[in-house]
Amino acid sequence: MAKTKSIEDPPISAAMIRAARGLLNISQARLGELVNVSTRTLIKIEAAPEGRLDARRRAVHDAIRKAMEDHYSIEFIFPDGQTGEGVRKRRPPKD
Repeated sequence: MAKTKSIEDPPISAAMIRAARGLLNISQARLGELVNVSTRTLIKIEAAPEGRLDARRRAVHDAIRKAMEDHYSIEFIFPDGQTGEGVRKRRPPKD
């Protein structure tokens, strides 16, 4: 069972953002519209090296995560010692 978002989760990585967009086949422009940031900002975020984020960038990563989870049913998977990071579509609930 995949983990749900918690305070301890790191921010989603640039690779996770690119993977989620690829899975959904959406452009940086479309994602930018959804989270109210420019395409240029998303280009910078996706190209940035992994590492510590300042508060502003962390807020954008969190907004991207929320939009992907809420609007597209994307599930972000964080490394846990058994698996690496990843993304997948959430399964619809069983009736």
